Amino acid sequence: MTKRAKIILGLGLLAIGGAALAQSAGVTAAIGAGQVGERADGYLGIRGTVTPAVRADVEQINIKRRALYTQLAQQRGVAVEAIAAATACQAMKRVGVGQAYNLGGDWMVRGAGDAEPKPANCP
Repeated sequence: MTKRAKIILGLGLLAIGGAALAQSAGVTAAIGAGQVGERADGYLGIRGTVTPAVRADVEQINIKRRALYTQLAQQRGVAVEAIAAATACQAMKRVGVGQAYNLGGDWMVRGAGDAEPKPANCP
């Protein structure tokens, strides 16, 4: 990862907080059950069946994330996808045992002895 990318990542993660990462109790429960998880592109994804309310909440979280990623990308003169991918590197570190994640292929569930998931673009 270049120095510029590290700076973008560090600054981006400081700005991405509350609104974009806030989640309802339903989303929190779905994450714990492995039905919703982080994706390598910086957004939440749905794995399996969830209620319409959880689906709507995930969509709203992703809309908020996209808005923040877009704002940060414009401020830093980089692609939105670069901010989103850099954020995914950090989000994957929070994936706990029994939680789902997607590194760009099939969904996986983190096991007790598994290392933290790490997208290919992460340092």
